[in-house]
Amino acid sequence: MEHHRREPLEVAILGFLMQGPLHGYDLHRRVEDELGRIWTIGLSNLYGALKRLEKAGQILCALVPQESHPPRKVYTITPAGRDIFLDWVQHPVPAMRKVRIEFLAKLYFHRTLNLEGTAALIAAQEAMCRERIAGLEQSVAQCAPHDFARLVFDFRRRQVQAILDWLAACRQEADKSDVPIRRLRTS
Repeated sequence: MEHHRREPLEVAILGFLMQGPLHGYDLHRRVEDELGRIWTIGLSNLYGALKRLEKAGQILCALVPQESHPPRKVYTITPAGRDIFLDWVQHPVPAMRKVRIEFLAKLYFHRTLNLEGTAALIAAQEAMCRERIAGLEQSVAQCAPHDFARLVFDFRRRQVQAILDWLAACRQEADKSDVPIRRLRTS
């Protein structure tokens, strides 16, 4: 499968739709309630993402009649959207600054959808962190003893080390807990 950059919000929408059809407001509420600790989104951003996903053929929109209200748009994931989501959720994030949002979202969906491969995802992210640390250590070694860049590279190395330490805790948690937050509905 072609693996290219996807917007985290768009893939998160696909992840929520993996659990069943939703209309826009309920989708927004789910993102806020369940992922609000890692990011917040505006309703206009959500609807913009829904339009892009629909145009790309990753979701479908159906109008559902309501009594005494205008029809409601209900979104469902397509097989193409499902494939894109399942590809995305299995790969580590290359940029360390994106661990805070994107990697946490991937862990959330692994648990919520009871997906296989959580340990492999964590191991791949750990490998990416070790690679980054090695690169930063090389940069530090090339600096003069009192070079300001040395402090900057060391700071970044320590940040990545903290992520690596946290990932070890995540791995232990994943090893202990095989009970998902919520099982995938098969409707």
